[in-house]
Amino acid sequence: MNKPIRVLVTALVILTGASLILVGCGADEVSLDPADISGTITFGGWPAGDDAVAAIIEGFNEQYPNVTVELEMTATGDHHDRLLASLAARAGAPDVVMIEAEYIGSFRDRPGFVNLLDEPYNAGRFADDFVDFKWEHGLSIDGTQMVGLSWDIGPLTMFYNRRMFEAAGLPSDPDSVFELMNTPDGFLEVARAMHVPDERWLMGNAVDLISARWSNRDFYNEDLSLRIDEADSIELIDLAGQIRSQGLDANVEMWGGEWTSLLGDNRIAVVSAGSWFGGFLKSWIAPDSAGDWGVARQPLFDSVNWGGSFLAIPSMSNNPAAAWAFIEYMLTTVEAQNAMFAAVDYFPSLVPAWDASFYDEPDPYFGGQQTRRLWADIATRIEPSLVTPMDIETQGIFMSGVDVGIDAGESAESILASVVDEILRATAPERDALRTVLGLD
Repeated sequence: MNKPIRVLVTALVILTGASLILVGCGADEVSLDPADISGTITFGGWPAGDDAVAAIIEGFNEQYPNVTVELEMTATGDHHDRLLASLAARAGAPDVVMIEAEYIGSFRDRPGFVNLLDEPYNAGRFADDFVDFKWEHGLSIDGTQMVGLSWDIGPLTMFYNRRMFEAAGLPSDPDSVFELMNTPDGFLEVARAMHVPDERWLMGNAVDLISARWSNRDFYNEDLSLRIDEADSIELIDLAGQIRSQGLDANVEMWGGEWTSLLGDNRIAVVSAGSWFGGFLKSWIAPDSAGDWGVARQPLFDSVNWGGSFLAIPSMSNNPAAAWAFIEYMLTTVEAQNAMFAAVDYFPSLVPAWDASFYDEPDPYFGGQQTRRLWADIATRIEPSLVTPMDIETQGIFMSGVDVGIDAGESAESILASVVDEILRATAPERDALRTVLGLD
């Protein structure tokens, strides 16, 4: 596999002229002899990370019987806020921490983490086994430091409620659903057919269409110019505007309580999300709806990644040997990666895991579909992407601008122009600093 050009990310960097100084922490004398590894480590993250750990802890303890793993699970945003506070205070972080893909650009050049490329960890020996772009995202801007090893990716698909499609007189097999919705006109016609005023909608929010298209947060080209003014953005914003103006979306916020309730009550028909959303449906959104949901290729924009996570060791850990032993077992063994995938639908970043016959098995929750093989096929076609420190701000301005614009009935061209202007203005200081560091001026 060919590695893409080094990803551009830095959140806390020290800029001196045109140079970039990375502040990291190397490993002290750490023994990775299994006979020497013991004690208790804490694992910090968010649900369903706890269910994933539960699926592999027995296998880990067969190899490391003297290590106890304790979980500290909070909401995703709270977890990252606490991690930032711990790094600032240089105390209080768990021994192993999850870092969500949205946040990796804010952590990968920060001080306070063990460099997993250093002795005795030598994570670089696993480089060829991981999805290229996710491996790159865990590295510092100059490639000398690895803050996080990639756990999973999120091949984007459209989860759809078969029963709602059938009730609307629409086909419900995944291939037909994709073909029916794979043009803007077809997508709009399905939204109209699905709609029952104040009762049933195709989607929770029209803006979710734009959010899903750009869910990999690949907003920038290698020269730090914006990519969001590509032709498909105009097309999708126009479609979102029509859906909103015709009242065809529920106009509720994704992940909010009302959105979750509508999904569980069979009143929202589709959700575009990474493979991990399958685990959400099974565990807490619609656990009693086995067979009611299907998974189709994403209409209008296929081969997109949404999300994924990384595991890192804060340098303040008192037991980095046990922390690394746990990460190495979790993320670099086919056995553990596929056990977690089976438990929570976290699609492995570890490419050799995809060869298991398990990927061809039917998934009863999704009506016997071979969903894992579908996601593996999509994963092979996901393009490399840049990660920058501007991504979270860029995403916020983009989605908010589209939401406000379609509510006001503005044209797609006007909405996008306003969004691009605002992003360029708001991110100018960070872009200028990075351009200087990278010699792009």
